[in-house]
Amino acid sequence: MPFAVIDFETTGLVPERTDRVVEVGIVLADDAWRIEDEWTTLVNPRRDLGPVHIHGINACDLLDAPEFADISGHILDLLRGRTVVAHNASFDMRFLHAELLRADYAIPDRPAALCSMKWAGRAIGTAKLAHCCEAFDIPLADAHAALCDARATAQLMPHLMTMCGNTSEWFEDLQRCATYGWPTALRPVSQVAPALRGQATSDPHEWLRAVLQATWIPGNPEGEAGYLLVLENALLDRSISRSEGRQLLDAAKTAGLRSETVDRLHQQYLRSVAIEALHDGVVTEAEHRDLELVAAALGFESKDVDHALQWVAAQASELRQSNAFTLHPGDRVVFTGDMARSREQWIVTIVAAGLTTGGVTKSTRLVVAADADSLSRKAVQARQYGIPVVSEVAFERMYDDYLRSVNR
Repeated sequence: MPFAVIDFETTGLVPERTDRVVEVGIVLADDAWRIEDEWTTLVNPRRDLGPVHIHGINACDLLDAPEFADISGHILDLLRGRTVVAHNASFDMRFLHAELLRADYAIPDRPAALCSMKWAGRAIGTAKLAHCCEAFDIPLADAHAALCDARATAQLMPHLMTMCGNTSEWFEDLQRCATYGWPTALRPVSQVAPALRGQATSDPHEWLRAVLQATWIPGNPEGEAGYLLVLENALLDRSISRSEGRQLLDAAKTAGLRSETVDRLHQQYLRSVAIEALHDGVVTEAEHRDLELVAAALGFESKDVDHALQWVAAQASELRQSNAFTLHPGDRVVFTGDMARSREQWIVTIVAAGLTTGGVTKSTRLVVAADADSLSRKAVQARQYGIPVVSEVAFERMYDDYLRSVNR
């Protein structure tokens, strides 16, 4: 019987709770382990991504990725009629079982798969995939990428078959996995475009071009104010993530803004930052860098920063009224995702300084995420409420400003 090697990258270790699959890789081989085909895709888990430092997947790559239910039928079609293999099969089959249950499959028991980790431990005394690859000179260029790990396992298996394939226990294990009855797809299998690592555009102004190229009926002042509010929230950390870019595009569509109106609003926002910088009559190096970051995010050049500063300098002093985002004692700050500093540490720190935390409500002032494009429930809910979502690095700056203000 031919084989199918499967590997998952996940948000954590416990699928029976809230951890989800974020990437799947499958390699198909015939009964002599000649590779026939392979397939991989990222999977949108609808939650934060967990240990990004391990799997290396960014949230922006997952915004257009399919959910597991969307690809479940295709996965089952690839596995059916084959002996399924996985390195650490217990781990991968627990996740496959949990994801199939979430996709409404009636699958009472954990699927059966031949475990290459188990047999490697018996054959050569080492079980970790990287160590097995070293033992047999198998390339493992991108460990913890699902397809790379599946490829390496597929190359490892012929060695294990040669060393263990004549034992009765191997034969029984193989038969158990080969005769497992995989369920049929619940719905017609459709061709879902796979999402790959690094496939998301690296163009930071993709959202801007989408806004400026679209034409709509003229908007209204209320719509312009709403767009500026979304823009202000997006630029709190001086960059615009893919999810924030989509929010801005939606806001422009909803408000019916023409491209020239959007450009004027962006100029207006840059000038508002310039007003803050010139509030005391001096633009420091840090303030100028801040202006440059805002300009770059909006597709402007350095000369536009100079023009904004010149415009502000020529205006009446009443323009110089502070409207910068600031935290105040009692503000609620919510944390989501695995950050450099643990959530527990952050919570203890900010509560001691007079801020509050908890769940996301409409009165929440700020959500701090490990990734600005975070797909966590908290981040998604914050965007629905119009609450800014910023990175940990950006929050550190805001928190330092807050401490200076309360300690004056």
